[in-house]
Amino acid sequence: MDHKTAQTLMAVYKRIGEVMNEADSIIRALPENERSEHLRGLGDMMGHLWFKLQLPVVREHRDLDPDGDRFQKKTNQER
Repeated sequence: MDHKTAQTLMAVYKRIGEVMNEADSIIRALPENERSEHLRGLGDMMGHLWFKLQLPVVREHRDLDPDGDRFQKKTNQER
């Protein structure tokens, strides 16, 4: 994927993450018996956002890592 497209996608993914964070705040105000199911579902979505959408882009374009060089340090340690 070219860098410009990768940048555009990561900007969209950032907005998606911000909306998920907004939902998190609302969910945490729910009664406990309702909260856990919603938090689990939201957590799954956040995991998919990172592992299925953002990480493949970051692997190709490391400068677009939203966590800065933290991913790069971890990757280097794993080698």
